[in-house]
Amino acid sequence: MALVRVPLVGNAAIHLDSDLAVDGLTLADAVRGYWRWHYPGTPHMGIGPVLLSWPQARFWGVSPITLVSGGVVAYEAVVIATFLLAWRSFGPVAAAWGLVPLAFASTGTLWLSGRLTGGHLLTVAWHAGAFALLHGWIQRRGIARSLLLGVWCGLGLYLDWMFLFSLAAIGIAVGLILAREASRGWPAALALVLGGVAGATPLEVGRRVDPHDAYKEQFAPLLERDVLVEHGRLLLRDCLPRLIAGHRLPGLQADPSPAALGGRASAEPAPQTGLIPVTTTALALGLFGIALVALACGPPEPDGLAGRSVRWGLLGSSAAIVAAFLVNRNIFNADNYRYLAFLLVPWSLGYGLAMRWLARSRRGLAAAGLGSLLFAGLMTLDTAHWYERLGWIDPSGRPVRRPLRDPALDWLARHPEITHVFGDYWDVYRLAFLTGGRVQGAPYPIYPNRYPGWSRGLGPGRGRLAILRPHPRWPELLAAAWRDDGRTPEELRGVAIVTWP
Repeated sequence: MALVRVPLVGNAAIHLDSDLAVDGLTLADAVRGYWRWHYPGTPHMGIGPVLLSWPQARFWGVSPITLVSGGVVAYEAVVIATFLLAWRSFGPVAAAWGLVPLAFASTGTLWLSGRLTGGHLLTVAWHAGAFALLHGWIQRRGIARSLLLGVWCGLGLYLDWMFLFSLAAIGIAVGLILAREASRGWPAALALVLGGVAGATPLEVGRRVDPHDAYKEQFAPLLERDVLVEHGRLLLRDCLPRLIAGHRLPGLQADPSPAALGGRASAEPAPQTGLIPVTTTALALGLFGIALVALACGPPEPDGLAGRSVRWGLLGSSAAIVAAFLVNRNIFNADNYRYLAFLLVPWSLGYGLAMRWLARSRRGLAAAGLGSLLFAGLMTLDTAHWYERLGWIDPSGRPVRRPLRDPALDWLARHPEITHVFGDYWDVYRLAFLTGGRVQGAPYPIYPNRYPGWSRGLGPGRGRLAILRPHPRWPELLAAAWRDDGRTPEELRGVAIVTWP
């Protein structure tokens, strides 16, 4: 699974975006010994994912490659945690079959493993681990297991507020079980609460130490009918197919477009009509539907309550994720499919249950084996075509590392006097990371500002500001961003400013 991601990691600088660049700047701070409680401007996202890249960066230096390697580690954690959950809940046979959709994942899932915080994969692994701990807790409750489950859930909430959907499902299951035990369940309940508070403590500490939130309204629901209809369209035609099959409907586009890499262009991938994308998409989406039915309607497990709790907890949290997707005000395009990453867990478990049921007879075993081989082969071919279209492998399948060509980066290299850059969100943080943090980036105020206080190094005789790819209204936007940073117009007049190009 790691080998298939070699071209993705090797071309990390090519597909680096601004959110990933902020992850890189945070990683560089950590390697220098400056640790944050959470990622800049996002108090809802703890610093945990930086640990996935920190050993590599510490040993080989901070670079796009060592940064993106952390996303691969996160995906391996998803595979391990989901496999352990399936083994514990449904046995080794279902767990082994369940590896197929994870080992031969779509290019959409592959792309998520090239992100760090943006892929939410560490949270997905934590989600699977939480349900594995819940299964063990139901089978044999005790103070130690209750504390462990509580701490795990509290830390999950610290890692990413998306874990709230896991916590809600687990909380309902635990509450129903403890309610039946009446007074006998209070020691376990107390241990769960204390563990949860302890695990979530870093979340509250981080919010108090560094309260800046660049996305203040992102959790406020939007319930307008037209918005819900549009989000439903994005869910069914773009985001879910991209996650599961790697293609969007109905044109079977496979993101990203090669024209959108290594530059700021936002280009639409070309539609695909070949046999492989059509067959891959139809088979993957069909198997995903079968997997959900198998998870919901499969035969009862020998352990009874524990297995049912995992089944319905996963389905309930998945339904909640989909509902939250529909009302989230930050849903705009197919890139928002990352918010559906939790669905990888029921996809794997449901597939394992379906194949286990099918393989009860010799003919069924042959059908399950041939079907899985067909799925694996199609996914492998689709991934190879995707890599080849991006130029990251040659016709023989060997990885190709493409050079990064960015005129803005080249211009900054020729002008070491530039200390700050101002411009589009996509540009400024990415260039700040690619210059090794030599320049400080600040986006137009219509975008989230991840670093308050960005203008401190600017003033009369101090620093030099470059306006990159200037917007026609850049003076007005700069003045607004300057005021938002707590500076006066008089201070701005003395700043040395250049524009490029």
